[in-house]
Amino acid sequence: MDPGNEVSNENVKPIRQNKPGSDLQPAMSSELFWDEEHRRQSLEVVYKRAENHALSAIDWYLHAKRSKKNCAQFLRLGTIASSAVAGLLPLLSQIYQAQLSSLSPAWTTIALGVAGVLMAIDKFFGCSNAWMRFIATEHRIRQALHEFQMDYDIEQSKWENNLPNPEQAQAVLGRCKTFISQVDTIILQETNEWLVEFQNAIKQKEEPA
Repeated sequence: MDPGNEVSNENVKPIRQNKPGSDLQPAMSSELFWDEEHRRQSLEVVYKRAENHALSAIDWYLHAKRSKKNCAQFLRLGTIASSAVAGLLPLLSQIYQAQLSSLSPAWTTIALGVAGVLMAIDKFFGCSNAWMRFIATEHRIRQALHEFQMDYDIEQSKWENNLPNPEQAQAVLGRCKTFISQVDTIILQETNEWLVEFQNAIKQKEEPA
């Protein structure tokens, strides 16, 4: 048994997976070996690290999207229902004057107030905007991942005897670096959009006060 092979198997650590809904965490690095015998194995470790980085981000956005979707739908439906009640109460009181003679017009104001509060909550916490933003970001990361996976398959098809030479290994490493940076940039752009929306929401609430 080759001693170098024993060392590489001991030092190549499994990729750490993030739990669904938990904060995104960077992957643990591994000690890699770039001699001819271990070059392909090391490339596979780097490739899996980059792939899992994107998969963890996709899982995070899919999990976060569900909670924002439920929140946005509840607030929007509540706003629609409250607005509808506010619009129907005066009409019903006119149609059924005898039965609804004791109905106070103040209930219309209350219904409008509830609709306004629900809209303000949605605006302040950005549930509807976040739902749409998460959908778009997850799609962008998934699209980048599919392209990355195909590029890796294309590079593998060029390997003689299914083994990469040093130049081919450098090409794959460069592609992995670009892809990880691409995913991080997509996440950063989404985060910056959230910061701008949240700051604007705070400003809009502070101005009337």
